[in-house]
Amino acid sequence: MANSQTNEILNQDLTTGELVDTHAEESHAGPHIPLIQGEQVYGPISNTTVTLLLFLLITTVVWFLAKRALVQNKKSKLKLFFLTFVKFFDDQITDAFGSKKEGRKFFPLVVGMFFIIFFGNMLGLLIDWFGLSVWPELLYILRPMHSDLNTTLVLAIITVFIMLKVQVKSQGAVSTVKSYVFNTQGWNIMEKGISVFMGWLHLIGIPVTAASLALRLFGNIFAGVILISVISFLTAFATGGLFEVWRLWVIPFWFFEVFVALIQAIVFTFLMIAYFKQSSEAH
Repeated sequence: MANSQTNEILNQDLTTGELVDTHAEESHAGPHIPLIQGEQVYGPISNTTVTLLLFLLITTVVWFLAKRALVQNKKSKLKLFFLTFVKFFDDQITDAFGSKKEGRKFFPLVVGMFFIIFFGNMLGLLIDWFGLSVWPELLYILRPMHSDLNTTLVLAIITVFIMLKVQVKSQGAVSTVKSYVFNTQGWNIMEKGISVFMGWLHLIGIPVTAASLALRLFGNIFAGVILISVISFLTAFATGGLFEVWRLWVIPFWFFEVFVALIQAIVFTFLMIAYFKQSSEAH
């Protein structure tokens, strides 16, 4: 009897073209919690990739405006901002490496990484705010870049690769491999054994460094996405959408995530400087 009633309901829904998916409705009843990796929106293209392409487009426009502002002789706030931005990192990198000539080698990479992390997170916060407040379907098309573990892992692998490249260039390929695999520095057997063991620890530290960089950035940004989504859902549920007041409650958390984005960008870039400096020195 129950099966026949179920079949009649399904047939009725199919004829009217309105088959109801109760699981889909239940899945949208709570806050939007993204997956660890980006969701596919068109074939192999994920929403993280779409956001990355949008960010590259915005970066191209900003680069064009910055270049035009810097070549002009007249003073402007935009030119002052870019000059202050460049001077800050130039001083930090020069202090770390001891000379401008050595620091300028890593300046484009360090500043570029800071730009990608901080302003990429700012774009992600705008996507979250617009998606949670205005257009919920946007969260299935776009996604904060660094809330995807693949993105942060790529940034970490690039950092470790450049770190090893700097070490090979400064110490030589043979000395670099020997320092990790069979480092026999020391005056006696015990010291040589300790050196070999320390070299193995440094070898294990290469993937650990990449994992720590990737997971630190991903964890903080992903937690921020979940925090804003949950707070938005709870305040909207509590106020019942009264005068859209619930949107205002998210603003303090949004500014907190701006601070987190700035801290994560600074930590990542300063760790890059420390790794590059250590690699350029003898083990």
